Order: sequence, then C-alpha cells, then structure tokens
Amino acid sequence: MTAQISVICFIASLLLGTLCSIVRFSKKPKILYVFVSAFVEIMRNTPLLVQLFFVFFGIPQIGISLSPWTAGVLVLSLNSAAYYCEIMRGGIQSIPKGQWEAAESLCLSKTSAFIRVIFPQAVRDAFPSIANQLVLLIFGTSVLSILDVRELTQTASILNSQSFRSMEIFTFVMLFYYAVTALILLFTRLAYKKWFASKTERR
Repeated sequence: MTAQISVICFIASLLLGTLCSIVRFSKKPKILYVFVSAFVEIMRNTPLLVQLFFVFFGIPQIGISLSPWTAGVLVLSLNSAAYYCEIMRGGIQSIPKGQWEAAESLCLSKTSAFIRVIFPQAVRDAFPSIANQLVLLIFGTSVLSILDVRELTQTASILNSQSFRSMEIFTFVMLFYYAVTALILLFTRLAYKKWFASKTERR
C-alpha cells in the first residue's frame, strides 16, 4: 500500500507541479496565475495533517465524501505538487537567457524552444530536488495512518496493538523506510551521473 500510494502520488504531483510551474514562470493567463500562486502558497504554508483533516472531515459538510484512501492520495498529491511546482520553476529560471536567445535564433517558436531546449535542461538542474521531494512524499504516506489507511505505519500500529512488541516492530519500520529511501537516492545519484552530470559540466 505504501508503494502504491507513493507511485500514484509521485506521478500525479510531478505532472501537476510541472504544469503549475509553467504558469508560475510565464505568469499567463493572469487569472490562472493568481489561482496557482494561491494554491502553492496555501499548500506549502499549512501542515499536511491539517490539509488531510480538511479534505476528509471538512469537505463532507458540503456534500462531498471521500474514502480515506482517496482523500489521502488527493491531499498528498496536491501537497507534493505545490513543492514540485517551485522546484520546476526554479529549474526553469536557472536556465540562462542566452539559451532562449539561441533557440530564437534557430527560428523556434517560444513553445518549441521551451519543450526542446529549456525544459530538458530545467529537468536536469531540478533532478536532485525532484528525488529529495520523492523521499519526503514517501515519508508523508505515514500520515495517512491517521485515517486508518493500511499502509506500512498503520499496519505496524495494528501489529503493535496485538503483540505489544513495539521495539521490534518499529525498529523494522524505521529500517524499512531507511532502506527504501537509500535505494531511491542511490538510484537517482547513478541516474544523474549517467544522464546529466557530463552535460552540466559542459554547460
């Protein structure tokens, strides 16, 4: 369950965050820019647990009820999307103005220049931060235990209430989280060195 939630939220939040970053960078259309900016500020400056309670307990009062799993995935995705928005916006802004000018000199439209020239470089620059946010997202899945979503932490709590072997159970949980995140960070470092490191040195 932890892996399933993490994968779904990572894909959804990265896609949504990337789209929001484009709006934040271009500041167009103006109405959407204001909405996206407000969304990012609210999600980044309020606790994840409060957001989860708002969606699961608050929204049903206006007639919209969500299952614990759906509410958890929705909140985690939106919360992480706000951070990915700023990560990707920072990546886009890190590209020198000369890259835009070079693309323009090749008669590329602004859209083509962004897709073919700017965005690949932005992903390269943002790649380490993208990986770090994935780790934080995996940690965030443990918050869903408060809604009785049977992910790793909730399952450990159930086992603990049955056996009272807290030391063994939560030591395993800690080691499991550590092992998973260590493998992810190792993979991302290797991927960065293979795909991006040499290009960064040549820039």
